[in-house]
Amino acid sequence: MPRPSLLGSMEPLDALCHHFNVVKTFYTSGDPLPKYIDMPITRDAHMPSHALALYQSTTTSSIQPLIVPIDADMYNNGFRVDDFIPPVAPGSASPVPFVHPNSGLLTVTLPLVPISLPHNASIPLLLLFGLGLETQTNFLALHLLPPQVISEFPNSAEMARQMSLLAEEEFQRRVRYNQGMWKNVLALGVQDTKIVELVQTAWNVTAEARRFRQFR
Repeated sequence: MPRPSLLGSMEPLDALCHHFNVVKTFYTSGDPLPKYIDMPITRDAHMPSHALALYQSTTTSSIQPLIVPIDADMYNNGFRVDDFIPPVAPGSASPVPFVHPNSGLLTVTLPLVPISLPHNASIPLLLLFGLGLETQTNFLALHLLPPQVISEFPNSAEMARQMSLLAEEEFQRRVRYNQGMWKNVLALGVQDTKIVELVQTAWNVTAEARRFRQFR
């Protein structure tokens, strides 16, 4: 029986941090990106090994990065290995929580790895499924397509027609999100073919709906 999904009650970044038992952390300093970052923890269990500092390739470098926790071994199992995550030296200990001298909170210090990707907003959701932390793909589908569109599966033409009927603001938001998600899937080399096929289907339906709207 699959474990309950956190996505029914949490946003993807909050769910990702919850799975790794860390508090969502922001990097707001104007200083150059450090090599390590401190993240408060909620409990001493299943710690991340690294944090990614995500920059969106379509924005300027002055935009502050999005900080997301990951486990390097889980990442290397779920995505194409590009060696952008520095390997951990053999025999190295996992990050050990400590009481931060300033905040008094239990904290873990993680290597911080910068990476530029096509679309930051969809990365936490993609990581949840690509790392295997979330397995119920219906929640992935519901983040990409409205229920009335999903209900027409596998009739892709009717799915696209239903998608084309969305209000303009919601439609454009989904175009940006689904296109960005598909670009991220390609950029990171997701290994799970079910995830790849689901995201590709969502983007194909969205692109076809955009064509429908152009000829209305």
